[in-house]
Amino acid sequence: MAEFVLGQSVIKPDSREKALGRTQYGVDLKPRDALVAKVLRSPRPHARIVRVDTSRARQLPGVLDVVTGPDTLAMRYGNWIRDHTFMAHDRVRYVGEPVAAVAAVDDETAEEALELISVEYEELPAVFDPFEAMKPGAPLVHEDVANYACGHPEAHRQGNVLDRVRYAKGDVDKALAQADVVHRQSYNTPPVHAGITQPHEAVAAVDASGRLTLWTAHQSPFRLRQVLSQTLGLPMARVRVVCTAVGGSFGARATASFEPICCLLALRTRRPIALALTREEELQATFYREHAYITLELGARRDGTLLAVRGRLVFDTGAHHDLLATLGNAVASMAGPYRIPNFDLEGCVVYTNNTPKGFVRAPRIPSVIFAVESHLDTMAHKLGLDPVEIRLKNAVENGDTFAEGRVMQNVGFKKALTTFADHMKKQPPPGPNQAWGVAAGIWGLFATTTGGPPSAAVVKLNEDGTAVLLTGMSEMGGGQHAVMAQVVAEVLALPFEAVSVVGGDTDATPYEHGTGGSNTTYRVGTTVRLAAEAARRQLLQLAAQRLKVKEADLVLEQGKVYAREAPEISVPVATLAAAAISSTNGPIMGTSESGREGLIASMAPYIGSMDAPVFTANGALVEVDRETGKVKLLKYVTVQDVGHALNPKLVEAQVEGGVVFALGQALSEEIVTDRGRVLNANLLDYHQPTAADVPPIDMALIEVPSKFGPWGAKGVGEPPTVPVSAAIANAVFRAVGARVTELPLTPDKVVQALKQPQQ
Repeated sequence: MAEFVLGQSVIKPDSREKALGRTQYGVDLKPRDALVAKVLRSPRPHARIVRVDTSRARQLPGVLDVVTGPDTLAMRYGNWIRDHTFMAHDRVRYVGEPVAAVAAVDDETAEEALELISVEYEELPAVFDPFEAMKPGAPLVHEDVANYACGHPEAHRQGNVLDRVRYAKGDVDKALAQADVVHRQSYNTPPVHAGITQPHEAVAAVDASGRLTLWTAHQSPFRLRQVLSQTLGLPMARVRVVCTAVGGSFGARATASFEPICCLLALRTRRPIALALTREEELQATFYREHAYITLELGARRDGTLLAVRGRLVFDTGAHHDLLATLGNAVASMAGPYRIPNFDLEGCVVYTNNTPKGFVRAPRIPSVIFAVESHLDTMAHKLGLDPVEIRLKNAVENGDTFAEGRVMQNVGFKKALTTFADHMKKQPPPGPNQAWGVAAGIWGLFATTTGGPPSAAVVKLNEDGTAVLLTGMSEMGGGQHAVMAQVVAEVLALPFEAVSVVGGDTDATPYEHGTGGSNTTYRVGTTVRLAAEAARRQLLQLAAQRLKVKEADLVLEQGKVYAREAPEISVPVATLAAAAISSTNGPIMGTSESGREGLIASMAPYIGSMDAPVFTANGALVEVDRETGKVKLLKYVTVQDVGHALNPKLVEAQVEGGVVFALGQALSEEIVTDRGRVLNANLLDYHQPTAADVPPIDMALIEVPSKFGPWGAKGVGEPPTVPVSAAIANAVFRAVGARVTELPLTPDKVVQALKQPQQ
């Protein structure tokens, strides 16, 4: 076995099983005696539940249980604001809200039982447009929202407005009056789904003692356990969550939704329950990206110096919300990754009776950057400037402040832009009706705080010298467990194959906040490194005693520990690990706790700083058919700062996957609704990109290390999605002069834009 070296592109251990179709997902794991659960959902966007009659369903042979809202504790929950229950009680607030659920012996019986449930509704006034929802006298989606428990008590809750954030600096009106060119435009990005291949599914079972276990694909098993404990009235010690294999997540599995229903039925029937959503349920009733409305006003001098920006942003969050904490980041991003001395940026989140909105890969920022980068591209065109030149002229650097106040460190934006510019010089000239579009992106959520990472890890050495990592982090298909194994292998000088990972099990592993936010390697990797270093210290202490050599004089490599000045004096790691079992300190087991205090102390001087901002520079080559408006993407170029690529191949896969993921929002994907009802809740009408839509992708990774990520690593998975829509829209504008301000860039929108005067 080749010994692991930091930066080696090792293959994910689960790759072969997935490629051969042997991996078991979700309900593949259900026991033979498992019952099937199905959910009855509201057909009304807003109504009072007058009566629910389940008697006929209960009498159907093969039905073991039927539950409705009154059968639950009515405990509200949510990632940031507790604004929803897992089953409706006195009223429904969106089409698709769970009203009842059945447990039956098979799918057919469960479906028949749903048809036998009678629900009487009293229609209530509903609101579907966020601007209408903000008007005085508009129907209230949540009458008591001011009293909901919220992790951010400073949120400005009033009427249907859940929160409002504003950042301002300087004198925007004066700066705009002094500008040589001012450009004002509005942009619109409709809701899109995370597009997961594997629908949400879970299996729940209760043992003889009444202890509940849930097997499901979820990004945050410990947070899911907390929700189950709260909503079902169980102590955490009686709830276990085990993460199964994941068929894509992209934020869709960050929120608890159907899982409490599955668990409630298991608790009531004392039978295993399998619950799997249909594709229609996925597209009608799960959380997806918000509808965003953005207006920007930008002023600049003739030489391209940006003077001022005014931005207004409205998010339609539907009937429930899971993204309160990211509003400030979205509002600040309306200034983009640029130095703009005067700004007035404001945004709000508004409830409507549309489907609830939540996490989707790079929450909110692709919509904002679509507007920002489209706007800047038009400004460059009006000024007659090269699109890369205007970005370089105004690019943020180390020590600059993000609009919401964080000071940016380890900034690689100019390096990304110059690398991109050099790459573009090698491209052949575009043909007729073809052009390159340029866009940049920023993803910067990694700020140092007064506390340490909400994460813990344990590294154990086995008697044969191999290691086991225990982490609460679930594997989302991006190679998260493989990278963590590499971190352990690097610290302990082990071959990659000698490290195994146990993850995503709330009983077997220590706490972990969850996979997501492009901070898994950055945050969890640091925690795992602390645990591995603690195990290394224990190993060297034991070796020093055995070899009668000072710890500082020892070298650990190639499966043994030896004296630096006398390599012949050595002892195998396996021998030390076996001996440790009966030693004074016991087996070698490192925890992240031992290095945590030092990590927090080292962060103290940087509190409030953005340690790992990620910058991208992108180009899209398109060809536009002037008659039909069809946009054909011919090639894509992306440059991204990754801090330090711990596994280059996995990093490249994440960047490429992020680009491909974003093609849907750019060109074809859109949830279409009519009075809250989704009209395209199937993959025939909801147009996700296929392999045939993916162009050649050229990629360059640059490395501007972070201070607190492991070996300088930064986030990778979400930043590449951020600028894609803008790059393609800018390419369309450069090719045929059509500025499309509403996504997706469908042929009809391009044709309509072609009829408008060129900007």
